[in-house]
Amino acid sequence: MELYINKFNLKYTLESGQFFRYAQKGEWYYCHERDKTFKIKQKENTLEFYGTTREHITKLFGLYSEYEKITKTLSKDPILKKAIRQFNGLRVMQRDPWETTINFQCSTASNIKKIQLNMNKLAEHFGKDARFENETAHLFPEPGQINNLEKIKKCSTGFRAKYIHAVNKLVDDNFFEQLKRKNYIEAKQELVKLPGIGSKVADCICLFSLGKTEAFPVDIWIERIMQQNYFDNKKVSHKEIIEFANTKWGKNAGYAQQFLYHWGRNR
Repeated sequence: MELYINKFNLKYTLESGQFFRYAQKGEWYYCHERDKTFKIKQKENTLEFYGTTREHITKLFGLYSEYEKITKTLSKDPILKKAIRQFNGLRVMQRDPWETTINFQCSTASNIKKIQLNMNKLAEHFGKDARFENETAHLFPEPGQINNLEKIKKCSTGFRAKYIHAVNKLVDDNFFEQLKRKNYIEAKQELVKLPGIGSKVADCICLFSLGKTEAFPVDIWIERIMQQNYFDNKKVSHKEIIEFANTKWGKNAGYAQQFLYHWGRNR
């Protein structure tokens, strides 16, 4: 199947720390999300993909957003203007909230390669197997199925294992549907009540799966970038950074975060 797209870059979007269960083989990206396995590639303004639907691709890669309007507004900021020019086409994805939650629980004090390892092992140990192009693919387990603490530990999750095990008992798809109907502040307040979910992880879940584009996740990369470019290299708290971002960029703060994060990591 094919989909015409404008102002979209598949490589920048997939490789910007939003999505972890993929592998590049030649010009194709082989992707796994929840119960879906598909492959996708981009040639200029056309996406070619197999294994899923146009509706799923459009939602997953944030192709419905008013991208040109958002980037035009953000480009009034000279720092963001540089980042947007370098990584034009980078989108904020909208992923499955359950997998995203486990995903960013694994991200605490970790790195992208380690998160990929954790997620792939969890799918292998707890998910169902499926066939795609004559190879075995591991689907991500449903809520309630990551239910063996010792097996979770075998997925190289370390101290995060007990939190993953606990959250698996507490949430289901209906929980996330209810969060989507709440505003950003309310949704974040509910998320930080869960074991092992602090401000940064809650903001990642809000931004990448619940459509709360004002969320501004702060990790060590964003802390460094913000202090260098907006606080004259002064040490400031994550709370101060979030308040600054929400005041400066409002509903577009999440898009600003993604451009700054990817730009900072690739400098």
